[in-house]
Amino acid sequence: MLRRLFPSAFGLRLKPRGELFVSLMAIGLAVALPAVAWIWTTVRTLDRDRRDWTQELQALHQFRLEEAIRTLNADLKARAARAGNPTPSRVSEAGVLFRDLLGDVGDGPPREGVPDGLLVLAADGTPLYPAPAVGVMDPPEADVQGEALVGAFHQRLLTQSMGDAYLGLVAQLVEQKLEGSRSPSGRLYLPSLELAALQQLSREDARFEPTLESLVGRVTRHTAPLMPASQRLFLWREIQRLGARATLPTELAEVLGLAVVQELVGRPVRDQPTAKTVHLSGDGPGQEVWLLPAPGGGVIWLYQLERLHRELEAQVNRSLGPQGYRAQLVPQGDSVSGAGSLQASMGVALPGWALRLDTSVATAELAGSARRQAALQMASVASAVFLGAVLSFLAVRRFLQRVRLTEVRHDFLTTVSHELRTPMTSIRMLIDTLVADPDPQPDRTRAYLEVVSRETLRLGRLVDDYLTFARLERGGMNYDFQPTAPETVVEAAVRSVESRFAAPGCDFRTEIARQLPLIRADAPSLTTALLNLLENAHKYTGADKRILLTVSQCGSTVCFAVTDNGRGFDPRQRSRIFEKFYRAEGPGSPVTGAGLGLHIVKSIVEAHGGRVEVETTPGEGSRFAIHVPATSDESDDSDDSEHSHET
Repeated sequence: MLRRLFPSAFGLRLKPRGELFVSLMAIGLAVALPAVAWIWTTVRTLDRDRRDWTQELQALHQFRLEEAIRTLNADLKARAARAGNPTPSRVSEAGVLFRDLLGDVGDGPPREGVPDGLLVLAADGTPLYPAPAVGVMDPPEADVQGEALVGAFHQRLLTQSMGDAYLGLVAQLVEQKLEGSRSPSGRLYLPSLELAALQQLSREDARFEPTLESLVGRVTRHTAPLMPASQRLFLWREIQRLGARATLPTELAEVLGLAVVQELVGRPVRDQPTAKTVHLSGDGPGQEVWLLPAPGGGVIWLYQLERLHRELEAQVNRSLGPQGYRAQLVPQGDSVSGAGSLQASMGVALPGWALRLDTSVATAELAGSARRQAALQMASVASAVFLGAVLSFLAVRRFLQRVRLTEVRHDFLTTVSHELRTPMTSIRMLIDTLVADPDPQPDRTRAYLEVVSRETLRLGRLVDDYLTFARLERGGMNYDFQPTAPETVVEAAVRSVESRFAAPGCDFRTEIARQLPLIRADAPSLTTALLNLLENAHKYTGADKRILLTVSQCGSTVCFAVTDNGRGFDPRQRSRIFEKFYRAEGPGSPVTGAGLGLHIVKSIVEAHGGRVEVETTPGEGSRFAIHVPATSDESDDSDDSEHSHET
């Protein structure tokens, strides 16, 4: 694994190598120690935050609960303050105040915040309205006169029908302005007499409808003379039986208020809310009603306790529900069920009751948010550490590559010196021998000169390779692309090596297909590439050399292939053999060279728009193929400026 990650490190020959690895270890520690310290600090911080989170969460839940209680207390105070600070001075004002305060009560279910009913109290706390009776008139003479007229009712029956008698008595009371006269029980005479007359009259009687309208007007009116609530409700039920199409908006409020008054023992507490269980019907179940006194003490609002709780709970849930809380009003003595609940007393605004908050959903959401935040923080740390590790890895790898390149350059200079010195030494030695020979022999002189010629050619090829490499490195390689016959390139390459390849032990053959298409090529540079492949084949084969050069058409390209029976190389080195200064390792004795030949081949072929293919079998030989795109005759007439470029 390390050899794959850092291939340059295992090829280094620097001495002492220990210093290099000590430097690399120092770089690694310089990167690793801060990263480890950062991770350790982050983990400790998250662990501390996790311990503190529980306490902070409980404090947050408690704050939400107290805030909700403060909100509900403010709401209850606002409900109570809707009445202002009224204290009626007369009984007749109680009905008007009752009607006005319930002016927004409709026929349907009460809207949120609207009470179900109310009590109007006197200065001493006595319920004025609704009440079973409102007492006698002041002065009481009207009651006495009215009672006298009613007492004479039986005399009317001697001369009139019962319906006429009741209507006559009603007319007499109205004429004498005795509409407010009451019975000893506090009930008004006049509306009761109108009801009695209606019960005696037929619906076809012309007096029925006017009398019914008059009765409806008296029942729905809360002005003086004030009708007791019990009488009003009784008359209203009878009116409905008679088929009246009128409505009494305060009916439910009066039923509730009258039921509360009947359940009261003494006078109601005017400065503290309380609950009462009332029965709205004789056989119905009891209903809890919440009595909420107004600040002035002259009015007590009445709420059905279950409805009030629903409204208050809905108010809390609207504000805290999106945060995962669920509110519920429970009796104060109830114990908290489960670890996910908190409750606290509502205090004086709703005595005897507590607000319970279910915090399980909020806790789960906050815990999830905390986990996501912690995961994000750890991911950020891990990403930063990973990025630092990757950058350090790349930096170390680049550093090792530069060190390796330095070694390669050193080897290159050494190889160049050796490669140049060898032919020059041979040439100098042969020339010195000829110069010092007192009796030159023609045959020997010719043989020496042939060796000098071959070494000179070898030296020239070395110089050409180095110059070509130098031009490729600095981007100064000039190409003049022209339509070229592949045979021309082959003949030039073969002519350069035929003298050496004709030596004993070397079997060199060429196979050129017929009617090959032209290629667009820079003939000298492509010859150099092919020549390098031939030189490599000769260099990397043993004493029995078999080298084959074939030229054929492969689709849209012309293929120049050089096959040898040399030592081959490890196929895993296939991607590296074209690198500069790289020499493939393989079985057999090492081969000298600068490692530039295949790099030059690849650069030239790619400049021609072609590609190089390699096939090898270690110990059996290799095959290198150059594919150069073929050209057509139609394109031969294109502008020469399009055939030349510089890379």
